[in-house]
Amino acid sequence: MKDEKEQKEAVFRFPLAEVKEDGELSVKADAPAAAFAGALTEGALVGPVTVEGVIRRAEDEAIFTGSVSGKWRFECSRCLTPVDGTWREEFESVAPVDGGPMDLTDDARQSIALAQPMKVFCKPDCKGLCPLCRKNRNVADCGHKPAVDKPDTVRPRLTRRHKKG
Repeated sequence: MKDEKEQKEAVFRFPLAEVKEDGELSVKADAPAAAFAGALTEGALVGPVTVEGVIRRAEDEAIFTGSVSGKWRFECSRCLTPVDGTWREEFESVAPVDGGPMDLTDDARQSIALAQPMKVFCKPDCKGLCPLCRKNRNVADCGHKPAVDKPDTVRPRLTRRHKKG
C-alpha cells in the first residue's frame, strides 16, 4: 500500500543507469496537474505539468539542470475575473549516482510554489469592483463615484502632542 502511494506521488522519477554509463540523459516528462494539487496557495494548475532538462554525471553525483512548466488559472486581484497564464521555472537538483532513481517530483512542486505570483491582474489598468454595488467596473460603469478625501477633512491624530514647558 505504501509503495503504491509512493509510486503514485513520484511522477518525475528517472533511472540513473544510463547516466552512469553514458554520463548524460535528456529527460522530458508530463504529469497531470492533479499530482501537484497542493502546490499553489491560490488558483489552480490547468493541463499537464512538464519537466524537461538534462541529467549529467559529475563524479559520484547526478546533476539535473532544467525546468518545470505548465499552465495555471487565477482570479484577478481587483475584479475577480479568471486569468489564465503559462509559467516556466528553472531549477537544479543533485542526487548520488548510485542512490537509485532520481526523483524530481518534490523539486518540481517547490518550483511551482515559488513561481506563483503574489498578485494577478486581468490587465494592468483593471478598474476592479465597485465598492458599493460590487459590479465589475471594466465591463460597465455603474454610476457610483469613488469616495474622495476632501483636503479640509480633519483626521484624528494618531500620536499625542507633547506639551512644552
